[in-house]
Amino acid sequence: MSAAAYRRPRRLPLLAAALGLLTAAGLASAGAAAARRADGRITPLLYLPSGRYLKAAALGFDPILADVLYLWSIQYYSNYRIEDRYLYLEHIYRDVITELDPRYVDPYLVGALIMTAEARQPEMALRLLDKGIEHNPGDWILPFEAGYVCYNDIKDYGRAARYFEIALRSPEVHPAVRRFHAEMHNRAGDPRTSLREWASIWETSDDPYVRTVAWNHVHDLRVEVDITTLRHAIGRFVAARGRRPARLEDLVAAGLLDALPADPEGGAYAYDPARGEAAYRGSRILGR
Repeated sequence: MSAAAYRRPRRLPLLAAALGLLTAAGLASAGAAAARRADGRITPLLYLPSGRYLKAAALGFDPILADVLYLWSIQYYSNYRIEDRYLYLEHIYRDVITELDPRYVDPYLVGALIMTAEARQPEMALRLLDKGIEHNPGDWILPFEAGYVCYNDIKDYGRAARYFEIALRSPEVHPAVRRFHAEMHNRAGDPRTSLREWASIWETSDDPYVRTVAWNHVHDLRVEVDITTLRHAIGRFVAARGRRPARLEDLVAAGLLDALPADPEGGAYAYDPARGEAAYRGSRILGR
């Protein structure tokens, strides 16, 4: 079941809801109290039991307690007067709230946001998101968020591509994830795979804007891949013959290429025999 399908309204009897709220309030006040100092600053969280302990104390109302602690956590981490408020950040979200209700998606997303944007600990956010992915295998937003953390905060594009690939397994995935996935391969140094992914988007999308964006990437990546292919073939020719080829067609005659690649406009690539270099006659659309 997807995360969207698990936006659970807690339609339980009022008595059960009240009991859960009282239980949560008691635990929060007894074990998680933050004391106000004379100068107005607030000392950090002192203690909050693990989710496994709270499950026993919640008397079967684990989801309600998870709701209450999740709402409390947002208020707690938005209070900038609390010193060292990130001290137990991972414990609260990974070991308490999501332990009470592992399929409650919102705490994974908000917790990861606090960990990256506020605490500046993206690896902590990824550990939390990994737990969410494990317990919500049909959801796409959690692996997408993990991929975005890798892309935006860590700059680990290969890792980002792997998370985006997980997101793409969901039939409910947003179409934009395909574009993120395609671009990550290029940034990770694999333009051939990126070209294949962007070409697939260009061929299959019905959206004119998406097709234009995809074609821009296909255009420039094709030039990059073709020039790299020609450069490597020229290098092998020089190594075998001890001279540069007089023209690019010599690469085909020598069996180094099956055929010469055409540029995105269908023309031939330029070649300088004196320098042994192939070049594109046009301009790259994205300018990179």
